[in-house]
Amino acid sequence: MQTRRLFLALAGTAALASFAAGARPAAAQQAGQTPPQHIRGTLKSAGDGKITVQTPRGRTETVALPANAGVFLVTPANLDAIKPGRFVGITSVEQGGKRVAREVHVFEESLRGLGEGHYPWDLDTGPNMMTNANIAQVQDVGGDRELRLNYKGGEQTIDLPPDVTVVAFNKTTPDQLVPGRQVFVLARKGTDGTLTANGVVVGADGVKPPM
Repeated sequence: MQTRRLFLALAGTAALASFAAGARPAAAQQAGQTPPQHIRGTLKSAGDGKITVQTPRGRTETVALPANAGVFLVTPANLDAIKPGRFVGITSVEQGGKRVAREVHVFEESLRGLGEGHYPWDLDTGPNMMTNANIAQVQDVGGDRELRLNYKGGEQTIDLPPDVTVVAFNKTTPDQLVPGRQVFVLARKGTDGTLTANGVVVGADGVKPPM
């Protein structure tokens, strides 16, 4: 349901609402829309209003890339970037009765509110959640950092192990869509079977978007 929020949020300025709206599959279905698809893999080509992506299973997906689609760059960061007042996105799993982070995106300030909320995600085969929220508090607990996160309608407490993946998440331009880079694409399939991107997250050289 909440995947729709991220779908609205990953598009460009006019479509910032458009990417986040697609981040929640159930909400999209309730609105009579096709649920969004998450496409992960290696960018093979970009140009002429489309991109091609080779997935880890060897399948090649061709995705239309409209002019208003958002393009975002992720670059390496570290735990020092995680501090009160920052807006972050965290994928977490349930372990021992608490939520433990698998990865953290630290958003640039202009992206505050992108995909805000707490909702199911599909980072891997196990059940996990995405939480996009403001950091209210950071404290050390038993060698890990514990975050208290606030978002519209709720809050979560999530542990950060020392080895958690942390990236900076920033707006960028289509010239960063360089073949060979790893990408995450949030797309919709039309009635004719055509995939159209609302947003693309591209990793800086050597970085795989951890989402």
